Amino acid sequence: MKPNQAAKSRAKAAGRKSKPSAPLTRLMVLDALRTWVIPAVAGATASVIFVIYNIDLVGQTVAVTTVGALAILAILFFGLRSFMWEAVGGILIAILVGFALVWGFATFYPFYRAVNPGTPVFATKLTRSQTVTVPLHGRAGRYSVVVEGRFVPAQGHVNRTAKYSIGLGHNGTVDRVLEGTFNQEWGSQRIGAGRRSSLVPVMRQTTQVLEAIDDNDGRDLTLKLTDLSPDVGDAVEVRFYTERVPQPVMILIAVLALAGAVVIDSWRPRGTSDGLMTTLTIATLLSVIVFRASAVATPGFPQLVIAALAGTLAGAIGGSLIWRLSQPVRKYLPARP
Repeated sequence: MKPNQAAKSRAKAAGRKSKPSAPLTRLMVLDALRTWVIPAVAGATASVIFVIYNIDLVGQTVAVTTVGALAILAILFFGLRSFMWEAVGGILIAILVGFALVWGFATFYPFYRAVNPGTPVFATKLTRSQTVTVPLHGRAGRYSVVVEGRFVPAQGHVNRTAKYSIGLGHNGTVDRVLEGTFNQEWGSQRIGAGRRSSLVPVMRQTTQVLEAIDDNDGRDLTLKLTDLSPDVGDAVEVRFYTERVPQPVMILIAVLALAGAVVIDSWRPRGTSDGLMTTLTIATLLSVIVFRASAVATPGFPQLVIAALAGTLAGAIGGSLIWRLSQPVRKYLPARP
């Protein structure tokens, strides 16, 4: 063999040795998927969404929905990640996929509906002392009611609060009074950087208030605006939204998700994050409940942060408690597939 050919052969052999083999590459990819890829991508995407939301390139509804969905995906990933490190059979894979679907629906759907209530089944402009009939056409169930008011222009940057009172009943008889508060607050925002930056007034106002009513027979409702502060004129807008999935069904799905989390945790190898999925499930469900309980008709990032903090604290306590209380029951759970 000529010297040049021998040198080329050695170079090719060295090149082949320096390249990772196909099994090693596959292991590296799987290791990345099991550890940092999904949470890193979710976190980076959420950060980008939040930035472009603050510069008004996307609306609040899209931004909050996307960030919430990414957070729920990351939580589910952390809850099931340990199963990716071991060989699991086809039956267990099917169970994990089914659990993920139930868990995702139990957590994301009520969150999505809080941000995206859909098309109202009834909407009207309610003026002072006016009585309006809401035709329910016999459709009993739980309704979300949004009351929206608009502040009239005022001189200067003045913080204002306006109250409303709406009588709700049947055939002109008041059975319940819906009361709420609209707020208008002025703050400061820094424009520019360095010594030439300046503060400009920014108005933050809550002009929508969310109420929830239960109607067990679907009879037509009557609304009457009995009181309204002068700062929002003489009328408010009222919109009714129906829950597409009945509340008892959503409660059942949430219970199934929690029970499934206990079962999933009981199938983990001993000593690997006992009760992790149970704790994450309680924290997420409580966060969604707090988020939906906000009086703001369209919750945003402030409500999302508050809900996440409250859910994390309560979930840590509740998850540990439920995991301990379920210990006698876990003895009778079926063996891992």
